[in-house]
Amino acid sequence: MPRSRRLCVLTNAPQSAFVINLGVLYPGRVTALDIANQPHGLEALSEYGSVVTMVTHRGALDKLDYGAVRAFAARGGTVVSCLAEYARSLGLGVTKSLVLDGSQMPAIRVRELSEVTKGFAVGDEVLWFGKVSGATYNDCNPNQYYQRQVLGLEGRPGVKVLGVSTLNGGAVLVEERVGRGRIVAMDLLSLKEPFYDSWGSTNKYLFLGNAIGRSVRYGKHYPRKLPYDALLDHMRQLAARLPALTFTEEGPASDGRPLGSLTVGNPDAPAFLFTNGIHGWEWEAGYGLLHLAELLASDPPPEGLSRDMFHVKVIPQLNPYGYDHDVRHNANGVDLNRNFDCGWADYVGGDDVYQPWDFDYKGPYPASEPETQIAMRVVREMRPVCLLDFHTAHYIFCKPHRGDRRLMNSIHAEVKRRLKDRYLLQRPYSTEYCQANMDREVDWLQPTPHFIHWAAEAGVSAAVLIEMSGNRNLTQALVMNTDTTVEICLAAMKQCLKRARR
Repeated sequence: MPRSRRLCVLTNAPQSAFVINLGVLYPGRVTALDIANQPHGLEALSEYGSVVTMVTHRGALDKLDYGAVRAFAARGGTVVSCLAEYARSLGLGVTKSLVLDGSQMPAIRVRELSEVTKGFAVGDEVLWFGKVSGATYNDCNPNQYYQRQVLGLEGRPGVKVLGVSTLNGGAVLVEERVGRGRIVAMDLLSLKEPFYDSWGSTNKYLFLGNAIGRSVRYGKHYPRKLPYDALLDHMRQLAARLPALTFTEEGPASDGRPLGSLTVGNPDAPAFLFTNGIHGWEWEAGYGLLHLAELLASDPPPEGLSRDMFHVKVIPQLNPYGYDHDVRHNANGVDLNRNFDCGWADYVGGDDVYQPWDFDYKGPYPASEPETQIAMRVVREMRPVCLLDFHTAHYIFCKPHRGDRRLMNSIHAEVKRRLKDRYLLQRPYSTEYCQANMDREVDWLQPTPHFIHWAAEAGVSAAVLIEMSGNRNLTQALVMNTDTTVEICLAAMKQCLKRARR
């Protein structure tokens, strides 16, 4: 059977948000067939490379020709199914478990590794549930969570239970080899669409994406947000385990604790500085930088890189106080990304009163803060060709008033190419769904006291502020964030090294 990139959704709800959003994730590739009114036998399915089944009501299960779906898989196709129709094809039923008092948020516990669970380790838990109320935000009446499972799958030939429920151990994520293809079954129906800052449905399209589009390439799940002191210990442990990696205490921050960095590569090669968390509550991408350092220090480094080609320093969290206290500012109430000696005097922030802890308080004088001073010293010492400073808003590529525009544009183009058709999310404070694709850009024309503006004036050719997606209370989206962070850094390295070889 020819391998097609086209995807068919077999459903009783062809106009549903799920079908629409799947089309956002895979634009131009998705066709929905109404199982009650449109033929969907093997002949109809043979023109597709993947099939997704989504039957939203028990009354429509008889309309689905699951025999044709199994025959499609046997001939080499990939199928992703909701649990009800999959269980029915095996003569089993589905259990729907509810937590009525909100005391436990149901999750999938990863039990076996496969391409579908890439990014996770055995034992990792991923929040996975719906809400009876259908409320948009989880802090509104946080009760009556529910999740579907299939019981009785153990020991079936060719069936591998990849993930089980933390409520009852039932199967929530299943992979079955069928002939030359496979069926991946999962509880998609319990989960609402992954609205911004959702808890139970943030990763709704991740396992599906792994099965159909190989979404995760470098992502790594971190089970929890570590306290800053534990984060430093983790960095030390990484450096002890990987001889190519060096841990450095760069100096004391405003709360007295050291800013930690990890360095890898050849000090005489083109230098790269990757930073995160200058705004303390924007913390997630720092874990991507940790994983990037781990990948670059491992043998072999990714994508044909060798450590004599580059010199990379990552500072995962530039603001220990803000990171631990989940605030924007450092211990002195200063917005560190308004504290750099570049357009500082002309920057006017605040409102009728301007004082420490205001949203963009720039400090009493330029570079008044120890974190700012450390960042400036590192740039002067390293003389990086590229600085990526990671933030959190929503996937925006921000260029300063100076620098090599051609190089920055080539990095941006490479980032967009890498992230295309990988992840789906909702734009913060909006009803719009989109890919995590970095299509948006900002081109600042005037200097401001941001880190990247100062770095551009200090001679960094490509100083870019990267807005990611995050600011979540829990770590349910970290695989997407770590994956996209690593990809963005690799894109910058590849483009800068390509330029250096000319």
